[in-house]
Amino acid sequence: MVQTVWKHHIAEHFEDGTVLTDASPAIGSTVFTDYDNMVNYLKRDGRRWYIAELDVDETEIEPFDNGYMATIKVIKKPKKEFKYLCLN
Repeated sequence: MVQTVWKHHIAEHFEDGTVLTDASPAIGSTVFTDYDNMVNYLKRDGRRWYIAELDVDETEIEPFDNGYMATIKVIKKPKKEFKYLCLN
């Protein structure tokens, strides 16, 4: 079954050119499986973020016990480029 997940990355790396907005998340990186929980999590962190949506098969992620985060097990191209997420 295909589902949408969200990859997050700190804004400064896109803004200084360290990471390109068309990047694909690395194997082993964390993704969120629930958008609202992601927003709350990133707000609590206090930094600025970029996010991208990915469509994954359930076999391509390993869920965390918290129920809203997972580890991605494949390199997956986002549906669209990373975009700044305004949390204010």
